[in-house]
Amino acid sequence: MRIASIIINAAIFVTTFIIAVSHFRDNGTWQIRSGLKQFRYFTVLSNDFCAIAALMMAISQLVGNVPQIVFWLKYLGTVALTLTFLTAFLFLAPFKGGYKKWFGGDNFYAHLTTPLLAILSFCLLERRRMSFQTAMTGLLPVLLYGAVYLYKVLLAPKDRRWEDFYGFNIGGKWPITCVVMLVVTSLICTVFWRICRI
Repeated sequence: MRIASIIINAAIFVTTFIIAVSHFRDNGTWQIRSGLKQFRYFTVLSNDFCAIAALMMAISQLVGNVPQIVFWLKYLGTVALTLTFLTAFLFLAPFKGGYKKWFGGDNFYAHLTTPLLAILSFCLLERRRMSFQTAMTGLLPVLLYGAVYLYKVLLAPKDRRWEDFYGFNIGGKWPITCVVMLVVTSLICTVFWRICRI
């Protein structure tokens, strides 16, 4: 199980690292500005965060001891990637461009492969008991990103606003979106909590 965890976590990190570097390359030249622009997306942030946690998990497994902080970071990353997968599968693909758009190219890894690897490795190979309170800390990435997204889409000066690229404010319905995201993330956290008690 330890070897399998190392391999999967290494695969998560390497795949995500390659994609992250590709964001800064276009037609053989470095595009720093466009690369940095990618960090406005929850997909990119959640993948990069989980990749760092996966690297820490792989190194800890190699050493032979996984500190609680590493387990917790991998948990946060897994919750975030699970939400990324569900959002793409249940909302973005059906209503904003189709499955080919959201699960093709780099998105095949960012929205499908990496989330599934993170879920499988966490649930089958790395799980350990945690309190319900600890499980609910999985809401933190969503709360932090949600606050930034809300500000940049609705409250920031008009010349500095983001496009509502996720469509969370269609028809001015951002309060409903916020509630749905928090409820779904809470359910994800609860499921992982229950799995960790098996």
